[in-house]
This record gives sequence, structure tokens and C-alpha cells, in this order.
Amino acid sequence: MALPNFVVIGAQKSASTFLRACLNDHPDIYVPYEEIPFFESPDYDETSIAALEALFEGKPQRFLGIKRPSYLARREVAARLQRHVPEARLLAVLRNPVDRAVSAYFHYINGGVIPPLDIETGLRLILDDSSFRSQYQRSSEIIDFGLYENHLRNYEFFLDQNRLLILLHDDISKDALSSVQQTYKFIGASDTFVPASLHSRPMKVTYNLTRLKFLNNRHKYMTVYNATRTRRHAKRMTMFDYAAAGLILGVDRLLLSKILDNRKPAISKDLQHRLLARFENDMTALEALTGRDLAAWRQVK
Repeated sequence: MALPNFVVIGAQKSASTFLRACLNDHPDIYVPYEEIPFFESPDYDETSIAALEALFEGKPQRFLGIKRPSYLARREVAARLQRHVPEARLLAVLRNPVDRAVSAYFHYINGGVIPPLDIETGLRLILDDSSFRSQYQRSSEIIDFGLYENHLRNYEFFLDQNRLLILLHDDISKDALSSVQQTYKFIGASDTFVPASLHSRPMKVTYNLTRLKFLNNRHKYMTVYNATRTRRHAKRMTMFDYAAAGLILGVDRLLLSKILDNRKPAISKDLQHRLLARFENDMTALEALTGRDLAAWRQVK
């Protein structure tokens, strides 16, 4: 049985799904389609490593990996990876933390984790209102997951072993092929391969609040949440559940997506400044770690 020899650890909403698609296009690489939370609490069980091995049973590819974008920011994960797969190579894609927070905000609404408020209101509540963060416990991740250098410190073992490749979302946007082939080389696969998914957008974000409010109706048919709405699981669906959820998704895809504007909203300069102030120290530390100039991340648009 085999364990993964590479792991895509994040960052969330930073093109990790695009990267997974391009990795899977390579004939020598296999990554399960779904995210694998095995090393993350409360999913981790050190006695059930066979369940992780079973993901790769019968796979002929030389390079086997898993993807879980929240791993980067989960403090407990690094030590577990070091224990079980110390020879693995880790891949991280980092995005302008303000842009990432905006995408994550709508992603969390779409997942039913936070209420569908306009972004100016919602992000200010996350920044300023502890009662809001207590009520919607995962809302703080929208900001905290962008503190990249702080989280990368937990992966010092892999950094010291040169087993952690840090890419920037900016580089993928400018030259996706070069970035993807860099990951192939880092893993050990042939880096001349050109993936079919090179121009795909597998995780396009829904920004329109009317659509998101409508789409949230599907969760009662598809999803079971815990009491704090910090964890969700697929519901055992009835035929009625399938029909209702399918109708909601169909109306959105065939009607609402055609008539409602889905442009990414611009946030106020004041809010941008507040977010940048939250990320400034971490960005400075990240520049020292990576040797990259992140001045473009500090620009107010």
C-alpha cells in the first residue's frame, strides 16, 4: 500500500483546485478529486492510516498526492504530515490576502457557513464584532487564513528539507504553464507535459447575493451541519431531496446565472486599508521568507 508522496496544502481560494486539475492531467500523477481532510482535526485518527492508503489502491501512477487547502492554516497538520509522510513534498499557492479574503467571503456564504450579507457589512463584522465571530465560528478564517507566513512557520521541517514549494497566484495568472511545469519538476515528474486543464476555471466564485441566497436553500436537502455550523457532512438524501436540490441548482444555472450580474464586487478603499493593515506584518515576514517582493499586494485598487 502507498501513502501520498506530495500534498497540496493551500492556500484556500488561491488556485489549488486549478493546480489539482493540472496535476491530474499528467499521466504519472494521481490526486483524488475530493479534498482529503485525513490529517485535520477532528478527522485525524492515527490508527486508521490504512484508510488513507486505500485512496491509492490500484493506482499505477508514480506520483500520488492529496489536496486540502485548509491544511496550511491548521496548526495540527504539519506535525502529522511529518510523522506519517516525512518524505512528502508540499505545494502551497499564495494569493494576495485581500483578494483571497473577498473570494473566501463569498465561498463561505455559498457553503452556508456565514449569512448572505453584503461584503462591506460582513467583513467589518468579522473584523470588529466578536459576537458575530462567536456566532459564526468559521468566519474568522476568512481573515486568519491569509496570514501565510504565520502558518508556514509550522512547516519548518519541510522548509528546511527543501520539500515545500511556495508559488504565488500572481505567477499562475501571468504564466500558468511555467508555474504548473515547475510543480511537475518539484514533484519529480516530467516537466515538459502540457496539461489540458491549463485554461480552466474549476472553482468560479458566485458573487451575486441574490443567487447565493437562493442557492443556500439547497443545503437543507444536501447537507447536515453540526450545532456550531463549523462542520458539514453530506446528507443521506431521499428522492425528494435529490429533486429539490437539483431544481434549485438547475434554476440557478439555467436562469439566474444568465440574468444576474456576477461581477466581483469592489470593496471600499477604507476597508482595503483596514485589511492591508491586518496583513502588513505577515506580508513583510513572508517577503523575508520567500525573497519575493509583494508590493503589488499592498496596492489599494
